[in-house]
Amino acid sequence: MTFHWGYLVLAALLYLSALFLVVYFAEKGKIAERLIKHPLVYVLAFGVSCSSWAFYGSVGMAYELQHGYMAFYVGLSILLLFSAIVIRPLFNLAKNYQLSSLADLFAFRYRSRWVGLLTAAGVFLAVLPLLALQIQAITDVIIILDPRAHTRLIAGLISVILLYMTILFGTRSIRPSEKHPGLIFALALEALFKLAIFLLLGGLAVYQIGGGLNSMQEWVKMTPLTFNSINPDLKMTQWFSLLLLFVTAPLVLPHLFQILFRENSQPNRLRLITWAAPIYLLLMALPVLPIMWAGIRTGSNLSPEYFTLSIGMSLDSAFLVWLTYLGGLSAASGVTIIAALALSSMLLNHLVLPFYSPSVNVDIYRWLIWTRRLLIGLVFCSIYGFYLFLNQVQNQSTLLITAYTGLLQMAPGLIGLLFWSKANRKGFMAGVGMGLGSWLVMQLSPVLIDSLLVQGRMPLQFALDNNHWSEVVYISFGLNALTFFFVSLLTKTSPEEKNSAEICVISSVDRRQRFPLRAKNAREFIDSLIKPLGQVMAEREVRRALAQLKFDLSEYRPYALRRLRDTLEANLSGMMGPSVAQAMVSRYLPYDLVASTRSDDIHYLEQNLDNYHYQLTGMSAELDRLRRHHRDTLYRLPIGVCSLTVDGEILLWNEWMVHLTGISEERAIGAKIDLLPGKWYDLIGSFIKGSEEKITIEQDDPADLARKRWYSLHRTQFGRASSDLNEGIIVLLEDETEYKMLEAELVHSERLASIGQLAAGVAHEIGNPITGIDCLAQDLKYAESSAEVEQIAQQIRHEADRVTKIVRSLVNFSHAGDQKGKADHYPHSLAAIVQDAIDLLSLSRDDKQIIFVNDIDPSLELMCEPQRLSQVFINLLGNARDASPTREKVIVSARTEDKRETLNVTVTDRGTGISADIMDHIFDPFFTTKEVGKGTGLGLFLSYTIIEEHYGHIGVESPAFLVEDIGTRFTIRLPLHLNVTSGNTNIE
Repeated sequence: MTFHWGYLVLAALLYLSALFLVVYFAEKGKIAERLIKHPLVYVLAFGVSCSSWAFYGSVGMAYELQHGYMAFYVGLSILLLFSAIVIRPLFNLAKNYQLSSLADLFAFRYRSRWVGLLTAAGVFLAVLPLLALQIQAITDVIIILDPRAHTRLIAGLISVILLYMTILFGTRSIRPSEKHPGLIFALALEALFKLAIFLLLGGLAVYQIGGGLNSMQEWVKMTPLTFNSINPDLKMTQWFSLLLLFVTAPLVLPHLFQILFRENSQPNRLRLITWAAPIYLLLMALPVLPIMWAGIRTGSNLSPEYFTLSIGMSLDSAFLVWLTYLGGLSAASGVTIIAALALSSMLLNHLVLPFYSPSVNVDIYRWLIWTRRLLIGLVFCSIYGFYLFLNQVQNQSTLLITAYTGLLQMAPGLIGLLFWSKANRKGFMAGVGMGLGSWLVMQLSPVLIDSLLVQGRMPLQFALDNNHWSEVVYISFGLNALTFFFVSLLTKTSPEEKNSAEICVISSVDRRQRFPLRAKNAREFIDSLIKPLGQVMAEREVRRALAQLKFDLSEYRPYALRRLRDTLEANLSGMMGPSVAQAMVSRYLPYDLVASTRSDDIHYLEQNLDNYHYQLTGMSAELDRLRRHHRDTLYRLPIGVCSLTVDGEILLWNEWMVHLTGISEERAIGAKIDLLPGKWYDLIGSFIKGSEEKITIEQDDPADLARKRWYSLHRTQFGRASSDLNEGIIVLLEDETEYKMLEAELVHSERLASIGQLAAGVAHEIGNPITGIDCLAQDLKYAESSAEVEQIAQQIRHEADRVTKIVRSLVNFSHAGDQKGKADHYPHSLAAIVQDAIDLLSLSRDDKQIIFVNDIDPSLELMCEPQRLSQVFINLLGNARDASPTREKVIVSARTEDKRETLNVTVTDRGTGISADIMDHIFDPFFTTKEVGKGTGLGLFLSYTIIEEHYGHIGVESPAFLVEDIGTRFTIRLPLHLNVTSGNTNIE
């Protein structure tokens, strides 16, 4: 079989062009969206972790270390199985704050552009051997198939093709949450393609070359070749160091970070990948040993790293060789494209933008795109240059372990980011500097020196010798971790780092502080950002953030503005990196710290708990269920509940508040109380500024100005002594309109009942003057002089006046308490009110001849509604009459106190009294001790209510005469003058 390198390069170009068409059709909607977004696509895209080393070099490692190659697949699987501890928190951080790379993550956590710069430079340097390995693998295969090929020329052509594809794949636009669904779909197809070819080669190795599974097993047992003679057994320390590399280092690989955190936006995919991706890795690991055994059995003269290629050669199948070549190309190109794309974003955010800002006069979006394209070119130039420097003498496992050891130096910082709140930038930079320095001296430098001195391909061993590579892993990682720990422990952590630790550390709670912003509405955000971003970009980014939050440009609520600021910072971080975004937002959208009161942002805490509750288990889950139950109970309570901070920001606006005020929860939550519509600000705002704990306020009904509505407001204030979250005020708002109207109806009904009871006496009282009128009318027939007629007429008028007076008293009494005819309070004689009540009661025909004594000074006047107050004395005097024996006195007296500002009125009888066991219930509605039909049980209840309306108090004492153990005394305290309390305030 003969192959020409030109055709091989052309095949690579055609293959990558086919991938580009897949990406193009996917982005243009030519491929079904359900297929592109299928969860399996994401799992297969993770197969980019299996680079050309997995396709070729893993066989070489198996040849050298036997089962040691499994550490790569086992390590990745362990990492995925424990994704809830590490991967999920990182995913949440990357998603919430638009962190597109490891350098973004560290710069966000340690709040330093120098941390981002060090991370970007370290990761870029460490990943170069891995990416150079991909170019070397492709060129090695081409040279094996066509020894006449020019290595450097082929590597250059491959690099240019990959560069062009990366720019086409990944730099079409700049968005905060930039996704490449077409690229991910293409990577999934690549992963499926290389897996299918690798499994095919493994199957052919077993059944075509090995004669079947049993035959190959027998050959392995019987062959005189002992694998221990190739390399001694893998020591435990070496095995552990491999696991350490392959468990931790993949997290910091730029291409895996891009796949796991940048391209993924759905948490459920992480749950899928934890079990599905290990299956993929297992399938990739299965053919390794059969391919190695087949290469040994056929006596292939190829390096064990390329025994994969020897399967097709042994079977003399050009088609199989072409498939193997394309499978390896697929493995190498996928990781190179996605890694270069991720590196360009990282370098832009941490090597360019922190030190150079584009002019606002240029199109910043276009500038960012072209800068990324230039950086992609820089990445490929660096890969190609590093490949040339290596001189193609290092084996793949050496380059892989060298790259992973360098990437391992980021692991202590990552552990500190997630699990240690005292970690700081000084510790991180000192630790990474120590680790990378050790790696450079002990591992990378020997590799580079060997590449300069050695002329041919080095034997299958790691850098220097079999033991030294594991020592480098332990020494560099140990120095890094210890330096990081002690420097962080001995140096001061800045407030910014403490705040970011609350966000990042798993055991901490992100307790955002509720600071007001200087910008008072969303439009001011645009005005503030014009200077750093320009008019077009500032307006576009603010509108983008508003759309994400579902706010509009007129937004003014402090809570909403804080969320808008956070979203803007996250979006800018996705485009420019967290260091630039933090600096820009802090400078141009600052908090008003002078006017602020430091307290926790309850909205943000509540939102985080709601987002996180599905991850809770056990007692934590039960406590969260209890929290949500109490919150829903409060929210659905049939009384208006409003919780405010001390500076008036609304924290809670429950369902009934929405019903009462017509102000939606979305408009109210997070707004200041003084930004509510005037009517409700006057009502609630004036109440919380006052000193009363409870008031009832009367207002015009907006739906019917001729009617009134009554609102009862209660409040309580709590401080840090009762809560570790906030100081604040809770206001309860209750609509008492129906209650007031029902009360008026009850009063009216009670009066009508009283009239019914007086009906017989009224008939008797009216009958006397009517009889007199009749007699006088008869006497008119016998009157002989005009003087006698005039005298009789005057007597008739006198009797008619008696009838009118009786009827008027009943009419006035029946109308009192009717809200439609309700009179305002005005000065009135108390003695006259009591006398009217006595006169009405005297109309009743009763066997008992009770003597009512009105012992009140006629000069004493009250601000009152006489008819309603008359109801009180009718009820009290009527009850006294019913309880008193015949011919007994009921005395009503009054005296002033407190410098004549308060009047004490007593109603005293010598009746049976009130027993102690019912004393606490006499003012309850519908409570009565009378026989059925004799009383409604509303008399004393309504009396109590009426006295309260007059800003007074009613009490009872029984027995009134202790020695005789008889009698009852009701005492009423009423204000004598005009200065009533502020509860009477009317707010329009």
